[in-house]
Amino acid sequence: MTEQSVFVPVVGEPQPEFADDWEQKRMTLIEHLEELRRRLIVSLVAYALGSVVGVALSGYAIALVVKPLGYLHQPLHYFGPMDYFIIHFKVGGALGLVLALPVIFHQSWAFVAPGLKPAERRLAGPLLLSAVILFALGAGLSYFFLYIAIRVIGWVSHDQSLVFFPEANLYIGFVAVLMLVFGIAFEFPVALVLGALLGVVRSTWLRQKRKLMYFVIIVVGYVVTPGVDPITPLALILPMVLLFEGSILVIRRLGK
Repeated sequence: MTEQSVFVPVVGEPQPEFADDWEQKRMTLIEHLEELRRRLIVSLVAYALGSVVGVALSGYAIALVVKPLGYLHQPLHYFGPMDYFIIHFKVGGALGLVLALPVIFHQSWAFVAPGLKPAERRLAGPLLLSAVILFALGAGLSYFFLYIAIRVIGWVSHDQSLVFFPEANLYIGFVAVLMLVFGIAFEFPVALVLGALLGVVRSTWLRQKRKLMYFVIIVVGYVVTPGVDPITPLALILPMVLLFEGSILVIRRLGK
């Protein structure tokens, strides 16, 4: 009687019938990581070049940021011997991010576009343009709030024992964060539309969760706005609500 050979698979090694599939998946993952690295490098180079231009334009940006302080007849002050140069480099870095945003948005879209249908890829131009315009509108709205915040300080600071003394690093850091928060908040519709294209959200779900989304928008509006009164945050909340409703209409038009 001849002994029958028994094939015992080795644990941890891909089986012959699955080896090709396993290798293909591994190569696909490596290709995705390589693509992500390439997109990140391009974005970082764009930010570096934008920062060089931003440092050259930092003087104009600082003059624009200081302008609302004219209401209080107060200039900016710095105390460290190197603070002058540090401030210009910080402002240049912030401007570099703004200048590099179109490239960063394009690289982000190019990374996710292969997973979309050809009809959905044609939305790249409108989405990228909308992202840039909405970020600019959000940053511009924050500059408007800056004027309001300075005036509120002027109205309430009548105590001569406690005088507002604007320090350059703190003031410019506050303005930069404020503009960034408003700009990102206005990207909310773009994120919703992109999420719908990727199948993460649907218009029916957004309509069902409308009250919850309104609550989140109201909380964000009152947290990020600089006003101390209950009326000022409405200048951010109302546009956010309109943008949210507009996003639902766009997503419905896309059949999502």
